[in-house]
Amino acid sequence: MGDPNILIWGAGRIGRGFLADLFQTSGYHITFVDASEELIAQLRRAGRYTVVRAEGVEKRDDLVIYGYEAFSTAQTEEVAQALAGADLMALAVFPRDFATVAAQMIPGLQRRCTLRPSAPLDIILCTNLAHAALEFSAALHAVLPEDLRAYVEQQVGIVESLVIRMVVEPPAEERRRDPLLVWTNGYAELPVDQHAFKGTIPSVRGLRLVDDMRAEEMRKLYSYNTFHAALAYWGALYGYEHIVDCLADAQVRKEALGALDESSRALQAECHFSADEMARWNEGVVYQTNNPTLGDRVSRQAADPMRKLRREDRLIGPILLARKHAIPTPHLVRATAVAFLYRNACDPSAVAIQERIVQCGIEVAVREICQLGPEEEDVVTAVVAAYAEIKNMRLGANATESVNVP
Repeated sequence: MGDPNILIWGAGRIGRGFLADLFQTSGYHITFVDASEELIAQLRRAGRYTVVRAEGVEKRDDLVIYGYEAFSTAQTEEVAQALAGADLMALAVFPRDFATVAAQMIPGLQRRCTLRPSAPLDIILCTNLAHAALEFSAALHAVLPEDLRAYVEQQVGIVESLVIRMVVEPPAEERRRDPLLVWTNGYAELPVDQHAFKGTIPSVRGLRLVDDMRAEEMRKLYSYNTFHAALAYWGALYGYEHIVDCLADAQVRKEALGALDESSRALQAECHFSADEMARWNEGVVYQTNNPTLGDRVSRQAADPMRKLRREDRLIGPILLARKHAIPTPHLVRATAVAFLYRNACDPSAVAIQERIVQCGIEVAVREICQLGPEEEDVVTAVVAAYAEIKNMRLGANATESVNVP
């Protein structure tokens, strides 16, 4: 019997830079599928590319990915055959593409049902979205022919995962040397929902089996993403370009760590993580973030503030969770306020927020963008007060300095 094979649908940074790394290292043959014919052509011409695992200034490990196959979604026959023969599938696309991918999978599922009706197919979803399994399952069932419904219900597992590995833009000289090179922080674990598999759980180094995926999703979003958002929005206010520079600033670091601590206490109360467990986890959050070799930019972590200010996302989400457990959140409230102060003319979401503030005022903007109801007026009031205080403080203290406030 040959090596097991995995079909990685989505050959972008996560597909190439994390999933291919994880599964090739465990002996899997890789097949990429992607909508970009140009990217697929590059992969086929090169025959190999490099994944950089840059864990720190003195710790870099390069892995060459090779021996793979690569098909564009326009190659319908080849994609159907690859899907029919795969032992496992991973989906690394944006949630907005779920419906398109689901429709493109149908010929392969039909062929698999005919040729291998008793062979389970588990699909690991690798996308930054809570409850991704519900959304992808809905998209798939919306396009399933009647004769495939029973087969998919019995044999296809939709497995949620948490992608924590950071993938950033490589240094320019590295990118010129290898346009396919992927620059990562080398984070080695992929937590997966162990209860969602229909087949045998694959033996893959780095695959961490999770019992309560909802709790794990919440912890990742309300720790890593909360910490990064707080650093980015405070850092932008102080004029920093890189995340490590934000961490190096004592005041910005204090605010971000304060937000992380408040969120952590809420997670302990809600999900019953122990204090020691959360302390170890948070040490990892800070360690993984404080990596100058990544060159991670404030603009990347601050991007799309409209989404990041939504009710269940990384700022308002932990505020409401802490509120549920009567935990004060002054740092989280201030981080939310500086997100409303974030300005970036190249970010349509940031521009839209500033336009909304001008049109209707900060109070209405907070209420609408954060999706807060009448029963949460205390949160609105707190964010508005912090917004006014920080804006006035920065304008007053830096009257001659160019700062990032509207």
